[in-house]
Amino acid sequence: LATGCTAGRASADELERLVEVLELQPGSTVADVGAGDGDWAVNLAEFVGDSGHVWATEVEQDDVEDIEGRIPAAYADIITVVLGDQSGTGLPENCCDAILLRMVYHHVTNPAEMRASLRRALRPDGLIAVVDITPQNSWRDLPEVPDRGGHGIPHGDLVREMTSAGFEVVLREDDWNGDEDRYCVVFRR
Repeated sequence: LATGCTAGRASADELERLVEVLELQPGSTVADVGAGDGDWAVNLAEFVGDSGHVWATEVEQDDVEDIEGRIPAAYADIITVVLGDQSGTGLPENCCDAILLRMVYHHVTNPAEMRASLRRALRPDGLIAVVDITPQNSWRDLPEVPDRGGHGIPHGDLVREMTSAGFEVVLREDDWNGDEDRYCVVFRR
C-alpha cells in the first residue's frame, strides 16, 4: 500500500506523537496497516515491548517477505507480518488496541471493505490514527485508486468515510509533523 508516495522514515518526534495519540502503553497491541518497509512496525515494537504485539500488514507477498527479513531478531516474537489485500487488512478479529495507517488510506482501492476490516480488527473503544495528505496534483495517479482531486484525500472526505463506518473522531491535527499538507485524524471504534 505504500507505493506511489514517499512515506518517509520513522522520526522520533512523529513516533512519540503517534504513541501519544494512539494511547499506546507497554503491552499494547497495535497494527501498522500498509507497513511499507516495516520501519514503523519495528519502532512500535520497541515501544510496546515484550508484553505487547505489533501486526504489520502489506498487500504484496514480496513486501511481506521483505518486512519479515528486516525484523531484528529481538522483535521476532513481537511482530507478526500478515498479507492483506485491497479489501481487507488480513488481521484477526478484535486483535488490536490501536491501528496506524500512515500515508496509506488514500491508496486503498476498496475503501468501504477496508473500513469494515479495520473495524473488525479493532477492539471496542480502540483507536485508529490515519496520517494522510491533502490531494497533490503533481503526484502520479494510481490505477484503480479513487480520484479525490489528486494523489491524497481531503480530510473532510476521510472523516465522512470513517464516520459513516461507525467510527467517531477524537482528534484532528493539521500540519502533521510540520508538513502543512499532511494531517492526522484519530478515530475511536
